[in-house]
Amino acid sequence: MSDMSDMSDEPDDETPTPINIDKGYGHRKRGQLATEEAQFIRQSYGKLTAQQIAQSLNRTDRPILRYIKENNLSIIDTTEVNRDNEILRQKLYAKTFYPEIKRQFDEDSGELKYFEDTWIGLIKQFREDVLPAEELQIKDFITIDILINRSMQDRKRHIAETAKLQRQVDAEYDKDESVRDIPRLANLEQQLAFTRNTLSNYTNEYTKLLAEKQKIGKDLKATREQRIKRIEEGKSSWAGLIRMLEDELLREKEGREIEILSMATDKCRKQLSEYHTYMDNSVDIPLLTPDTVK
Repeated sequence: MSDMSDMSDEPDDETPTPINIDKGYGHRKRGQLATEEAQFIRQSYGKLTAQQIAQSLNRTDRPILRYIKENNLSIIDTTEVNRDNEILRQKLYAKTFYPEIKRQFDEDSGELKYFEDTWIGLIKQFREDVLPAEELQIKDFITIDILINRSMQDRKRHIAETAKLQRQVDAEYDKDESVRDIPRLANLEQQLAFTRNTLSNYTNEYTKLLAEKQKIGKDLKATREQRIKRIEEGKSSWAGLIRMLEDELLREKEGREIEILSMATDKCRKQLSEYHTYMDNSVDIPLLTPDTVK
């Protein structure tokens, strides 16, 4: 192992110097990461945040975070992950069914936290693209999962109790017949038969709950696949587009995006209709139309 003086001379322990990036006059760079950019991310991650790396490379956060995830870099930006999880948790708290969830699951036993953490994981898996009906399916999916956990925990306790009773019965039978406690032995055997029957019931309950969980998972997958298929079809034909826009939420989303695009176009047109100083110090109006010529 190198001593401290040797470590201080290593360039890798210093904050990497941002590479020379063409800023593109204020526009974020797009496209595939260049080799030097990928190298800069590897050298910087853990010393700079993903946002600082993106700023140094004049890119958005998305390609930086994707590269970090795909290459399994050892250090995880837990601050960002925790922030995203907290946002999703607050959104869950705002759901109309959440008060009922709090009444159903105990916080001290950890069931409530298990529900919230599982919910966050599934919502992130679906990239937060979840309809209200799908949210209810996810709620039922997690609820059944918790019921399965309860059943298996109770089954474990009954297995331990069955083993304990069996040892007591065996110990009584090991005694000479003249000293056996017959009433106690009969009571132990009765309890043993009851616990074994209960174990069978737990197995049946588990099988039914698991089948129901798998059914909900299958229905949820089918619903999403059907919706995605409808969206994909909408990209290839006019009829498919019309069917896709029958989805009210999707229609509202497309409407918002069109309005944002229209506002951005108007803003850009206004900026380009004003006098602009170019790099050679010449002054002119970039967009010449009958409306902009003064």
